[in-house]
Formats: sequence, C-alpha cells, structure tokens
Amino acid sequence: MDEKKPDAKTEKKDRKLGDEWLDWDGTTRPGEGEIDEKPGTFFALAIGSVLIVIACIWVGWYLAKPRIEQFIPLSSDLIEWLALVLAAIIFMLAAAETILMLKFRTSVFPYALTEKLLLSLLSKSMWLGPKLGISKDRVGNSFIKAHNLVVESHAREINANTLLILLPRCLQREARQQIAERVHGKDVQIVTAAGGEEARKAISQYRPSLILAVACERDLISGIRDVAEKVHVLAIPNLRPEGPCKNTHLSLDAFDEALHFINEKGIKAAKP
Repeated sequence: MDEKKPDAKTEKKDRKLGDEWLDWDGTTRPGEGEIDEKPGTFFALAIGSVLIVIACIWVGWYLAKPRIEQFIPLSSDLIEWLALVLAAIIFMLAAAETILMLKFRTSVFPYALTEKLLLSLLSKSMWLGPKLGISKDRVGNSFIKAHNLVVESHAREINANTLLILLPRCLQREARQQIAERVHGKDVQIVTAAGGEEARKAISQYRPSLILAVACERDLISGIRDVAEKVHVLAIPNLRPEGPCKNTHLSLDAFDEALHFINEKGIKAAKP
C-alpha cells in the first residue's frame, strides 16, 4: 500500500532567507541597496493609515445613518457622538505615542500591545507608502527603525541574560569578522541562519531574551512577525551594493549603537 503523501495545500513550507526577493528582476538601481529611512516615515504613514480607517468608518456611518434613524431615531445621535469621541481618542493616542517614541523613546502602551499595533499598521503603511511615492523597502526600513525604538523603550522588561546575534548567509566575510571582533571576549552566540527554521532552532537552543538580527528589510520583517511578541528583537538592515542575497554588508555604526544600548542597559550575553 502506497504511503500517503502530505497535501501540498496544507503542508507549511519553511521560509528561506531570500524567498522575499523572488519577485526581484535582477537589476540594481543607485541607492536602492543602501536605504536609510527615518522612523518618522513609518509613524507618519501609520497615523495616515489610522486617519484613512477612521474616514472609511465615518463614510460607512454616513451611508447607514438614514436607515438607522428610521428604526432607532433616538440612538443615531448618541452613536455619532460616541464615534467622534472614539475617533478623537484613537488619533490623540496615536499622535502621543509617535511624539513620545521619537522625542523621548518611551511608550504609553505595554510592549506586547505596542508590537501588535505596529504589526497591524505595517500592512496598511505598506499599502499607503507606494501610493505616496515611498517604496515598500523604504517603508520597511523605517518600520525597523521604529520597532527598534519600541524595544529600547521597553528595555527595563528585558530581565533574562541571553543575547543571540543572527546573521544572514549572504553577509560578507569581512563584515562577519568585524562583528566577531566587536564581541570578542564576550559570551555571545553568533549564528548564521539560512532560513526561518534554522533561526527558530537557534532561538529554541539558546533561549535568548534579546536577538540582534542582521538581514534585509523583508527578511527582518518576516522574522519580527514570527518572534517579536515573545522575544525582543533589535534589527539592523543590511546594505546591498550588488543586490539582495549577494555580498551584503551592514552599517557598523548601527551595530555599535545596538551594542552600546545592550551594554548601557546591562543586558548580559549568552553563556555557551
């Protein structure tokens, strides 16, 4: 009797580093591989997305209001007033969070909730950005910077003593050596992950309280979606002078800033 094969539709395919670039046409445009977007870009797009959602809800209410007034005439004004108050509260909270994060690196929300809000607004910002002439990779780069601010603002919640550095297989040997030199003498685990499964195995093995990850924006976002609500992730987008997945590099200044943050907050390294 033949062995039953798994259904291709139900079998989950492991995410490999580089899968996010399957649509790449092979061309490299000037500046495309060295994106340095400010976190404010993502926050602006996120607030814009919130306003669009509020506007859509308001249009829906405007269309439904005449019918509601026919059946429940007294409640329509109350519903409208409550909707205005709720919209104002949502907008003020979004604006306050943006100002606090950009100016003071602090958050009004708990870490897990902030992560969920960021990730929920990411897809909307990815939709809005290109319509305003901002590429998805620029939006992703800005999102990663904003996400790092969130992690730094909740540093007091990183209580354990494990640090894991995840690197992509496409990173130049020179860059790997420079990273190794910067953490020489410290009990830091450096792992090259070729895909999501290898990254998950490293996380399961070392159980880090903080991950310092280097990769392209697309792979970093996929990884953040996988683990960020459970493990704090500081992410550094790589530089791609020859295009994605080939001889990539990174900003050593950004890496040094991340190490400085870790040392300043007293986050200890992983023990072998």
